[in-house]
Amino acid sequence: MYSSDVNAKNVFLALVCFLAALVMMIMFTAVSVHAEEVAQAPAAAYQEGANVNARIIAQEEAAKAAKVRAEQQIAEQQKAAAQAKAKAEAEIEAQKRLAEEQKARAEAEKKAMEDEIARKKAEEEARKQAEETQRRFEEALSASGMSDSDFNALCKIVEAEDGHDCIEGRIGIANVILNRVRSPFHPNTIMGVLTAPGQFGPVSSGKFAVAVPSASTIAAVKEAVAGKNTVGGALYFHRGGSFGGRTLVATAGAHSFFV
Repeated sequence: MYSSDVNAKNVFLALVCFLAALVMMIMFTAVSVHAEEVAQAPAAAYQEGANVNARIIAQEEAAKAAKVRAEQQIAEQQKAAAQAKAKAEAEIEAQKRLAEEQKARAEAEKKAMEDEIARKKAEEEARKQAEETQRRFEEALSASGMSDSDFNALCKIVEAEDGHDCIEGRIGIANVILNRVRSPFHPNTIMGVLTAPGQFGPVSSGKFAVAVPSASTIAAVKEAVAGKNTVGGALYFHRGGSFGGRTLVATAGAHSFFV
């Protein structure tokens, strides 16, 4: 009986020791796991922080890149808008110049047409006037009995006196000679008036003899013979404002005319 008690006691002690060892093993394992977890916690926290920082940096970089892209897009849009504006302004300016050129051409064409109409009208009026002058000249020539030689002499003296004077001045010179022919105080023929002593310088100088009347001088003399008078009853003409105390009645061209 004593032996059985001892064995049972030994078995019990062995069992207690086993259980104690098992408990200690379990506790050691738990402590080790806890220690490992405690040791790993800072590393995980650091890694998480690093991950957070990385995400923040990535977000910042993405934001910067997005900002750069947005600024580039804005710059491109502004450039495109400026180019479009410049193109539109250039087109407007070109259209404006084209309109001005078209207006100028139209005005030039209109003026040219008006000038042509005026020229034709002036030519027609000049033609009619020449025809009327010729008709009156022929009637006056026939009525006065003036010969062709008388008419030619009248044209020559007007040319010799001042063939470069204006038409009115040349008509005035012819008027003076015709007035003298009609005056009782002068010869009653053209050659008689022209050859009267000391009256017409070109006759005595020989200029009269070689004078060749121009077309404008002939036209002026025809006007005078046909009845046009620019100096009234003047019997004298002179370059200057006075002539031997005689009365000035008209000025025409380069000459003054007196009675």
